[in-house]
Amino acid sequence: MRTALHHEPGTKGTTMDNHHDDQAQRRAAVESVRGSLAAEGLETSTAYDDDAERYVSGSLTADELVARAEQRYRRQAEPGAE
Repeated sequence: MRTALHHEPGTKGTTMDNHHDDQAQRRAAVESVRGSLAAEGLETSTAYDDDAERYVSGSLTADELVARAEQRYRRQAEPGAE
């Protein structure tokens, strides 16, 4: 769920705070994926890294991030693909 970036001065628990909490959770999830891949001796692609940053910022959902990664993988796995 995306939250608004509006913040009223002097208020606690605002949508701005929620946005930063959501962003921190998304960043932690992305770093967890990178850590898991690194443990397997793998690295993320530049395209994934770009999408991951869009996910952290809130401009991609988790489902969209996964779908885009799957599309890239399928293209690479196609016969004749480089």
